[in-house]
Order: sequence, then structure tokens, then C-alpha cells
Amino acid sequence: MGARRRRRGCRGAALALVLGAAALTVLAGCAPVPSDALSRLAHLDAGAHPSDELDPPVVEGIDSDLLDSSLRLLDTDQGTEYWVGVTTDDRVCFIAEVTAVVTEPAGEPVATHVECVGAERFGRAGATLELTDPDRHVWLHTEYMTPGAGWTVLTPSLAMRS
Repeated sequence: MGARRRRRGCRGAALALVLGAAALTVLAGCAPVPSDALSRLAHLDAGAHPSDELDPPVVEGIDSDLLDSSLRLLDTDQGTEYWVGVTTDDRVCFIAEVTAVVTEPAGEPVATHVECVGAERFGRAGATLELTDPDRHVWLHTEYMTPGAGWTVLTPSLAMRS
């Protein structure tokens, strides 16, 4: 009788182990990690992470999908802050927040532009934003991409063409 109970106990433990593994598999599927997009950020400037003195932009439509820990400021140029971040669905988002420089109150955001691209596409071509006032194209690229003629390098990861 004792051997019989032990076998039943082993079956119960094995069943609990299988159910536990299945539950972990299901839960892992509920919280995807955007590993491809995060790995692409490793090929960019380090940038500055948000802090008490540095507020990230609010981007309607994707803000709730952005991973706060992935957001970073790459540069500020001509009254525009250039940010990069990753979404939970594995996209790299290039964000430009244009601030008021001449009008009052100075420093207030007046426009936010964003382009989110899949990690694979970002790895091949980067991401480009078309900004107005003044007209310019800004290209977020990785360390192994080279800006060609007509592009002005702002940082090792940003180039602009007016």
C-alpha cells in the first residue's frame, strides 16, 4: 500500500509540474518582450533616459505601448527633441517633439511627429521623419549605416537634410 501511495504522489507531482510549465508558457505569451527592437537600440547613441529634469514626449495612439525603460533623448536641434523608444509589439519608434522657441510660452511642445517601424525594417533602413517649419528630413540610423551626400550629421545616429 505504501508503494502505491508513493506512485500516486509522483503522478500528482508530475501533473503539477506539467500544469505549472503550461501556465508559464501561456503567461509568457501574454507579456511579449520586444527583443528584436531592443537589440536594434544597441546600435544607436546611448542618449539620455527620462528623469525629473527630462520629460519624454506624450505620443497619442502609441504612448501606452511604449516601454518607458526604452525611451531616450538622442539630441536637441533647432527647438526639436529627438527621441527613440520601443513598443511592446517589437517596433522602434522615432519621435520628434517640436517646441515653441519664439512664441510664448517658450519650451512648450507644439507638435509631435512619430514613425514606428518593425525591428527588421529599422535594421535595414532606419527611420525617417519629415518635419515642417522649417522643412527638413531627419534620419535615425544605426552605426553601420552611412549618411550620403546632402545629409548633415547631427549625432552618430541622426542625420538631417533640409
